Amino acid sequence: MNLRRIHDGIRREVVGREEEAQLLLAALGAGRDLLLEGPPGTSKSTLLRAVSALNGTTLRFVEGNADLTPSKLVGHHSPSRVLQEDYNPDNFVHGPLPLAMRDGGLLYIEELNRVPEDTLNALLSAMAERELTVPRAGTVRAEPGFRVVAAMNPFDNIGTARLSGAITDRLCRVRMGYQPEGEERDIVSRRTGSPDAWLVRLAVRAARLTREHPDLRMGASVRAAIDFVLVAEQLAMLRGVTPSRAPGDEDARRALVAAAQTAFSIKIPVREASRRTADEIVAEVVDAALGDPPPPDDPEGARPDPDGTENEAPEGNGGEGAPSQQRSGGNGGVSGTSSAAAGGRVYVGEEAYGATARRVAGGRMYASFVREHPDLAERLRGGEKDPAALEEALEGEPGDPLETLGEMADLYDRADLRALARRLARELVVRVARHNEAGRSGRGRLVSVPYAGQGAELDLDRSLERVLSTPHPADEDLYVLDRRHHRRAYALVLDASGSMKGPAIFRAALALSTFAARVAPDPFAIVAFWREAAVLKRLHEDVPLDTLLDRVLSLPGRGLTDVGLGLRVGLEELGGADTQERVGLLFGDGLQTAGEPAEDIAAAFPLLHVVATGQSEESLSRCRRLADLGGGRCARVETASGIPAAINRCLVA
Repeated sequence: MNLRRIHDGIRREVVGREEEAQLLLAALGAGRDLLLEGPPGTSKSTLLRAVSALNGTTLRFVEGNADLTPSKLVGHHSPSRVLQEDYNPDNFVHGPLPLAMRDGGLLYIEELNRVPEDTLNALLSAMAERELTVPRAGTVRAEPGFRVVAAMNPFDNIGTARLSGAITDRLCRVRMGYQPEGEERDIVSRRTGSPDAWLVRLAVRAARLTREHPDLRMGASVRAAIDFVLVAEQLAMLRGVTPSRAPGDEDARRALVAAAQTAFSIKIPVREASRRTADEIVAEVVDAALGDPPPPDDPEGARPDPDGTENEAPEGNGGEGAPSQQRSGGNGGVSGTSSAAAGGRVYVGEEAYGATARRVAGGRMYASFVREHPDLAERLRGGEKDPAALEEALEGEPGDPLETLGEMADLYDRADLRALARRLARELVVRVARHNEAGRSGRGRLVSVPYAGQGAELDLDRSLERVLSTPHPADEDLYVLDRRHHRRAYALVLDASGSMKGPAIFRAALALSTFAARVAPDPFAIVAFWREAAVLKRLHEDVPLDTLLDRVLSLPGRGLTDVGLGLRVGLEELGGADTQERVGLLFGDGLQTAGEPAEDIAAAFPLLHVVATGQSEESLSRCRRLADLGGGRCARVETASGIPAAINRCLVA
């Protein structure tokens, strides 16, 4: 690989990207596999096509998605030939991975973080050993030029799934952010061939404003600006208007807005909690761009910037791991606030765990516990701390063991008993939840489907049934095993207000444990709320169940109740999901004592279920109303033991 020659060719064919091209070539020249990380429209595939063409090697594309099986990547035996000839190397149909290895070319996998882990594992030996052993087909050894190049969008909220260490350890990474405004204008001019420099400047400015808009999960790429220019030119011709007169010509302005809506609206995902449409937001950014376009005599598009950062690429609307909390700062002339900012403060990450730490400032006396649980109290007075012995004692107490542990946790004059109660509660809720996890959703299962020419394992039993009735079967008469997914994203919204003190917070822990066991491994978020809110788990964050339970058991159980804020933050978390179905589950009494009414935000959920913990008719009526607005189910619980069944009733497919 002649790196200097390829680099010179890239500089002639690609606008900008000098540093990224050098890093990419350096990694490939060093024999490394590579990950290109950045939002859509940042020249990832353009660079690779240029490298492949200039180097004279093949470039094989693989679309990463949840249905990509190992056999689709590696290859498969022709089903009809297997039935006639048995398995042998001659009837193996090579997939893109062994073909790229044999050619010494580039294997480009788009959306790597959407690919199932078992499929990614098929890459490991090819990346580490540069060879691939295929059962019944032999071993493929890679030619020297073979490289795996993957791409992913870190802002497309990341089930996407987290990449395993085995994969990331074998990759180098090049970040591909948005390019400076002047370079984007050059790209749009080249791709459109438009002679209207004013329109090109406007389109690029509008696209860049969407990337900073608080109502959008992700802004528009340079492709949207290209489409804007092309559509606007044709629409202006049809309507007989001149685009550059738009600031003072209402007909021209309307034509530009309509063209931008046509080009942008389908490309910009709107936050579900924003209550605005994509067309409304596009009209807003076009008006903002018309009111503040770059100077027409500025060939580079660089506007004076006091801190010298005008050419820095934005991190996408918050970027990976950005908190759903109040945000401040300029928005490029676009008005609006983030939905989470409409209520009380929202804590995320380490700040959340500190903010929710249980504060001990007095409480019920130890004597009350002695009266209600004399046998257990006697054991505790005698210094009994063995968890197994205490669990046995709890079984003999009246009522639900979890309720009793909740009372132990309220013994504010005995810190040792509070810690012991939390330990026992954690073990108990995990055991109960796992016992009740039947019917949980999964990442998909292998099902028998008619063969459609793609790689998959032969379903021999079902195919033989077909062969008996078809003497000369063709491939389409046979059946193969293929993965079918029905993934969802979930948000559990837990009431942690003053009404959740004592035993109630242990109920919340049981709800969390049951919920996690029921929905895993689908992505889920955990939000706790009172007058404020805390995101205890981001949608795609990988947190052990024990850690989650510790976070929930440390909730303060204090303050007023802003149900609307909790639902709003939960909906914000769901906004980062790539699944078609998004489900919210509210766990609480539904009674709101602070903030704006929660009805509108409940209605904004694609699907919202409610587990009602209150015992009053007012509470139950309120919970039913929220579930009706969210199109979901409402299940009432009276004791802790009924929580798993209530959650399963709500989440049943």
